[in-house]
Amino acid sequence: MAEEEKKGEADKADKKETKSSAKSKKMLFVIGGAVILLAAGGGVFFMMKKPSEETVAAVAAEEAAPPKTEKSGGKAEAAGGEKTEEKGGVIFDLDPFVVNLADTPEIRYLKLTIKLELTKEEYTEEVTNRMPQIRDSLLILFSSKEYASIRTVEGKMELRDEILQRLNTILKKGAVKAAYFTDFVAQ
Repeated sequence: MAEEEKKGEADKADKKETKSSAKSKKMLFVIGGAVILLAAGGGVFFMMKKPSEETVAAVAAEEAAPPKTEKSGGKAEAAGGEKTEEKGGVIFDLDPFVVNLADTPEIRYLKLTIKLELTKEEYTEEVTNRMPQIRDSLLILFSSKEYASIRTVEGKMELRDEILQRLNTILKKGAVKAAYFTDFVAQ
């Protein structure tokens, strides 16, 4: 009889171990499920933060729009049809530039958008007519630069001066008063 009692107690101990083992497996599944849900939630969050295709298409359409001119020093119509008053010369938008930089062996890019301030409104027609020469000259200038030379403020200022020199050789002397970077990304 003593043996039967010992056997019964051993069976009870095995059942307790089996129950605790089952509980630990259940906890493992619960914890694993929670980790998977958190990972999925994080993925959804980052997908929601990413700009939609519509937003990207709208930005691309805006960049592809024809150059606009704004008369400064007087009144000019803005894109929304409102009249704005600015001091200085006429502002002329150039289409964005995307070029490979001269860095080797690395491949680096420069995306640049420029607005030109012209000294007189009459020069807008000349700028429009000479756009192929202007873009060609600026593309050659930008693609000859290395990342290290344009990443600093001094490098950007030097590039701005070179732009003015080149444009004023193509156009009438003194037609371009200033060049403004409205987008400057180098990678």
